[in-house]
Formats: sequence, C-alpha cells, structure tokens
Amino acid sequence: MGLLDGKKALVTGSRKGIGRGIALTFAAEGADVGINDIVDDQITKSVLESAAHYGSNASLHVADVSTVHGIQNLIDDFVDFHSGIDIFVNNAIFSGQSKPLFETDESYWDSMMNLSLKGYFFGAKHAASHMITGGNGGRIISISSVHAYGSMKDWTPYGIAKAGLRRMAKGLAVDLKGTGITVNCIAPGAISNRLPEDKSDHSFDGPAHPLNLMKHIPSQRGGLPSDIANAALYLSSKLGAYVNGETILVDGGMIASAGPKDS
Repeated sequence: MGLLDGKKALVTGSRKGIGRGIALTFAAEGADVGINDIVDDQITKSVLESAAHYGSNASLHVADVSTVHGIQNLIDDFVDFHSGIDIFVNNAIFSGQSKPLFETDESYWDSMMNLSLKGYFFGAKHAASHMITGGNGGRIISISSVHAYGSMKDWTPYGIAKAGLRRMAKGLAVDLKGTGITVNCIAPGAISNRLPEDKSDHSFDGPAHPLNLMKHIPSQRGGLPSDIANAALYLSSKLGAYVNGETILVDGGMIASAGPKDS
C-alpha cells in the first residue's frame, strides 16, 4: 500500500531533477503520474518508463507551460487520459535562471514571469477547476526557492517570481476555501538537478553550485531531488492534509544560517 494509491498526479517539468524526483516518488507510492516537459527525447521517455516500472499508469505530455493555452491544454489532456486529477505540481523552469541586472532585458523578464509565475498561476487555477468538478478535493503544490527569502547577486527576476509563488499559495488557499483543495509551496535550497546520465549537469552553476555553498548549509550537504520529492509526498498525502497556504523550506538550514551567499 502506498501513500498515494489511486491518486492521479501531474508534474510539470518532470524530465529531470526535482520534477523527475517528484514524479517517480509519486509513482512509487501508488499514483498514476503525468510526465511533462517541452523537450521530447529519450531522457523524457525514460522517466515515463521508470514510472511504469513502479506500476503507475503513466502518461507523457509534451507541452509549453509558459502560456495559458499551453498549460490549459496540458491539464485537459491529462484529465482526459486519467479521467480526473488529484495532485498538480508546478515545477517547470528553464535554463539560465540567473542573469546580471544590466543584462536583463524585457524578453528575459517576460520569459521568467511567463513560465515561473503566470504559467504557475493559470495552471493552479485550471487544475483547481477540474478538482472541483471531480468533487474529491485535491492538492496543488508550486516549487518556490530560497531565493524567495534571501537575495543573491544576479538572481533578482528569479527571486521575484519565486516570492510571488509564496503569496499565490496563501491567496489560492483562501480563494479555494471549502473545496477540499490545499495549496502550498516548497522552497528548495541548493538542489542537484543533474540528469541521471550526466553528473556534471546542475541547475546551479559557478558560485551557487551546491558544493560551493556547503559552508553555508548547516546540514553540510547539497540537496537531492528526493529531499524535495519527500516534502511533496507529505503535502500530497493524508499526512499533510492540514497544511494549507504555506511554504515549506527544504534547504538544509541555508536560510537559517542567513540565506544564500555570493560565495
């Protein structure tokens, strides 16, 4: 028996890293999962295969979730395939999350906000609509960041978007009062985002690489996708049923030690 037996869960950006970890953890706990990414390659398909290995009725959905049209079509496709949705996880990101202030132009700003804030909001809204139709409540989780709590050079637009998600969780929790839907965030610290086949591929490069941040992390290790996946599992299961409108830091104590640093 798994903690998510019979549940139907869609995870955006689940080709690698945190999203992959969440999707496969959900599958291992009995959920039927939807794998999403804008990239359709063998790595994406391998996540689908791994989910199926756990016995999950897994589905693959290639979609751009930075547009309202894209995120709504993705959720509709998932609901059509699985006849409902119980858990929706906003996780998708794009490469190049940090950029110096005076290199940040309107195009970059729009790309960041379209994917990491607008797409998350309209995804949550559309998923909630289907959950209400289903009549069984649901769970909505967005992946925020330690950058929503502390500032690090060259990460300002990203931090703004991730801080917005904290406020979004609070607002949606209130807006969805009485529906049985909870809305929360998880704020990861320095998490390895490597592909299984490539140990050099991380979401954080240079001074923000987990190994370079080690002295600022009381737990004295970089985070793993499984650390975030376990928090998502808690929030998605009966164990986390009374947590609503909150953001849970999963950062090894980085913020407790005064937040992310430049070096």
